[in-house]
Amino acid sequence: PSLDNFKYRNKWWVLDVGGNNLRVIAYINFINKRFYVKHIATHAEYDKLTRYYRENKE
Repeated sequence: PSLDNFKYRNKWWVLDVGGNNLRVIAYINFINKRFYVKHIATHAEYDKLTRYYRENKE
């Protein structure tokens, strides 16, 4: 798996899993050792989520 930041939300990270067939978007707080899964998505669904979060910033 690989880990990259999700640039449209603070402290959200993207993990490629399942032979790079799925992406897990999670809020990770490394200091408090907390991991909250926000989305599990295919690449097509990830593209839709990215578009949504880019257009609807915090």
